[in-house]
Amino acid sequence: MINNKINPMDNYTFYALNILLFALPLALFEINLEKTQGWGGGFPRDKWYGKSSLKGTWIDKILTSISRFESPLNYHLVIMFLFLAVFVLEYLFATKNIFLLLSCFFGVNFFADLSWFSFNWYFDSMRQLLKGPNGSITWHKSWLKIGKTSYIPATYLWWLGLSVLFMVLARIW
Repeated sequence: MINNKINPMDNYTFYALNILLFALPLALFEINLEKTQGWGGGFPRDKWYGKSSLKGTWIDKILTSISRFESPLNYHLVIMFLFLAVFVLEYLFATKNIFLLLSCFFGVNFFADLSWFSFNWYFDSMRQLLKGPNGSITWHKSWLKIGKTSYIPATYLWWLGLSVLFMVLARIW
């Protein structure tokens, strides 16, 4: 996998490793950190990681309009910086296929968030997620109805769709 040409099966293996090594550990780490209060809701606001340095800035407006999330806390910025650093290292040492890396980036976002709801043993987070705007999950701001009373965050469709699109591009590029 060191050269620029990764065969299709290696693309899937690379993707799966990114999910297993980054999305699942991140979700489990955040479950232990946040417990019942996602999106850093349990973080003390007087600590650097519980504050939002971007809130109200033009960067915040762009990020919240694209992601349809609440303003990112400094903790989220650190996590995103670490993930970008990992993807840069993967580009330098594993693959030059930028589409594969973009597919992994959106896939990690999707699977980390979904795993937080799926595996959170502190409260009925998956049930609350499926309640959408009628539940207690306040950090997702845009919802897609998937049943009579069930919803998923609109970002899930975007993240998964972009992940699949970039994987297709990675295979044909």
